[in-house]
Amino acid sequence: MREFALSVIKPEDVEASPQGRGTQKMDRILQDQLWEQCPDAIMTTDRHGMVLSWNRAAEQIFGYTAAEACGSNLHELIVPANRDAEPPLPASVSATDPPSIYETVRRRKDGMLLHVNASRKAIVDGHGITTLLYTKKDVTPLKVSRDARMVQTRFGPPLQIAPDAVVIVNAIGRIVFVNAQAVDVFGYPPAELIGLPIEALLPERFRPKHGGERAAYSAAPRARAMGRDLELLGLRRNGDEFPVEISLSPLETDEGTMVMSSVRDITDRKKAERKFRMLLEAAPDAMVIVGIDGHISLVNTQCEKLFGYRRDELLGQPVEMLVPQRFRHQHVTHRAAFFGQPRARSMGEGLDLYGLRRDGTEFPVEISLSPLETEDGLFVSSAIRDATERRRIEQSLQQASRLKSELLANMSHELRTPLNGIIGFSEFLIDEKPGPLNAKQKEYLNDVLTSGRHLLRLINDVLDLSKVEAGHMELFPETFAVLGAIDEVCSIVSTLARKKNVAIRTETSGAQLAAVTLDRRKLVQVLYNLLSNALKFTDAGGEVRVEARFDPPGTLQLVVQDNGIGIRAEDIPRLFAEFQQLDTGDARRYEGTGLGLALTKRLVEFQQGSISVSSEPGRGSTFVVTLPVDLAETGCIA
Repeated sequence: MREFALSVIKPEDVEASPQGRGTQKMDRILQDQLWEQCPDAIMTTDRHGMVLSWNRAAEQIFGYTAAEACGSNLHELIVPANRDAEPPLPASVSATDPPSIYETVRRRKDGMLLHVNASRKAIVDGHGITTLLYTKKDVTPLKVSRDARMVQTRFGPPLQIAPDAVVIVNAIGRIVFVNAQAVDVFGYPPAELIGLPIEALLPERFRPKHGGERAAYSAAPRARAMGRDLELLGLRRNGDEFPVEISLSPLETDEGTMVMSSVRDITDRKKAERKFRMLLEAAPDAMVIVGIDGHISLVNTQCEKLFGYRRDELLGQPVEMLVPQRFRHQHVTHRAAFFGQPRARSMGEGLDLYGLRRDGTEFPVEISLSPLETEDGLFVSSAIRDATERRRIEQSLQQASRLKSELLANMSHELRTPLNGIIGFSEFLIDEKPGPLNAKQKEYLNDVLTSGRHLLRLINDVLDLSKVEAGHMELFPETFAVLGAIDEVCSIVSTLARKKNVAIRTETSGAQLAAVTLDRRKLVQVLYNLLSNALKFTDAGGEVRVEARFDPPGTLQLVVQDNGIGIRAEDIPRLFAEFQQLDTGDARRYEGTGLGLALTKRLVEFQQGSISVSSEPGRGSTFVVTLPVDLAETGCIA
């Protein structure tokens, strides 16, 4: 540096006397002090831009030591990409040429940009060697102050009431505006934020890369979310890092294009997401979260185990990759329909669903779907369970049920043959066709006959129940009058009603009662079971009412109501179970097989109907059977 100070002193100005040499030495000292103590950066280069000297202010302003700068190209040291270079040097240079004075943006060693006022002067020594003398004054604080006043005046009031933190930076990335929310989020006093490089609000490990990203955005500014699909972090004044969402928008001003950043602290949301992920991992089933575009957004460990994929192989992929090829086209349609009308439900109710593992094997699954409303839109959560074992057990149970039903059917047929003989011979003897019987003999024969008939009813009920369970029950629909069927059943049970002194009353309404298309034999059996059951639990002097009505239209309702002993609320759930006899307190008085109501329910449901009951102990029970008036119209028969 001192060599430059000597080189600008003309030889003819140096006196030969000792006094002259002393004056020259003093001048060099003064020049050195001015060079080093000048507040502006001073540097010299040759005409090719190679740095020859670099003062202390240049070190402070640009961050390079004199040793680092000297011998380097000035343009490469301090000129940012896409910025104006130093003014070009004319082909012919004279010491009398006026200096070039200009404003520009320059770059520090750490990448920060500075606004500088610069000048350049060509110096030609006595040997014709050209040296370029540069001065550069850092005017960044002044520029930031002007930009801050302009932004505050033009945009400040509406941005102060924005719900998110708002930070505006100027062309060189210095903060020129913050609203109150930004002050709260980052923990700085407003005065400390103005003029800071925006990188001061980022964790240090992200700062070097951010400068390049900011430059790229400035080259093609547009409104967009920053770092989509990336984890973004902010840095508070106290050193705490926190997750953020950032939206960027260009802001055109008289001072050039600035960038407005809307910053949202998403710490609470991230905590909720972590809890959600923990719950997801704790779920016993495989969980797959899918966006409206059909791509997988989130899976748990159980999903990796079930399908054999690594998590990174699943995320971002179409969910159809987990569905066998032959179902994929249909699945896309079903998925779109679910997003159109989202609700929690089982997927493919009544259908056999299959998943596809990474190794290509298929397996049965059960899937429950639930919509998830998030800030990022609607998602669907799928809970997937391997149903292989359940299907195996179901098939085993179905096979066992069929074998049981076939066994019962065979046994029933085998038992009915000798039992019919016992009943027939008992009736023959009671009629005294072989000869007269004494009172005791008749009593014994009546007991045999009663027991035989009771056992035959039990065998018939078991046989019918086994047919239903084995799928061997058939429908034989015919058109008939409901009133005729009711009268037939009432006639059958009339003997029991007279014996118990219980009145039977029938009520019918609607001209349509003359024509229904149902399985008449099964309807008669249903009515018989309900009426005989009502009579059994109704004491002398009581009443059983049978009502038929069409309500709503197209539906037949049969109501059997008694004022008997009633049923306790806790016993109603067991009412239609096989071999379940309710505790009435007198088993002999109200004896039964425990099959009548179970079979009745099966016969009603077999005809696409339903049965319900309401009861109150001591006041009686009401059974309501609902059936379609025309089985052909329900589609349950060919």
